[in-house]
Amino acid sequence: MNAKQLQNVPDKFTKEFTTLSPFSGQVIPISQVDEPFFKKGYMGPGAAVTSTSNIVVSPFDGKVLSVTPLDYAIDIQSKAGLKCRVKYGGDTSHLHGAQFGCSLTSGDAISTKQPLFTVNSAWLKQRGVSNICVLTVLNSQALLGVLPTHQRFVEAGTDVLFTLYL
Repeated sequence: MNAKQLQNVPDKFTKEFTTLSPFSGQVIPISQVDEPFFKKGYMGPGAAVTSTSNIVVSPFDGKVLSVTPLDYAIDIQSKAGLKCRVKYGGDTSHLHGAQFGCSLTSGDAISTKQPLFTVNSAWLKQRGVSNICVLTVLNSQALLGVLPTHQRFVEAGTDVLFTLYL
């Protein structure tokens, strides 16, 4: 378990920031994600959402840092400096980017609710790829921690997926 992954609001903190969900569906703890790098917290603290949605949206205003279609992932940075990875599915590298659509490139400006990428969730499910979207904080060193939402279901770009505490 990642030490920055909180179970409760910290007793003392200076600031709190909310991050919207990039995906609509049912919230699951990151510890229940099949992929070991996320499950063990190597990719930072965060949360996951499972659904059959085909669109992943930006959780905030900011810019694109990198797009890795082989892994169905995009790294983004908020205007406040928060760096996050948005990843769809479990092990997707063997699919070589098939059924993944992203027109963004490094440096592109993004806005809240803007589509980051699309996936063919039905096609991926037929190939054994889980319909899960993970959002993790890559630069969590200065944070007290990340507290996932207590909501069971979230709407992309509308509902908070987690709160960051400084």
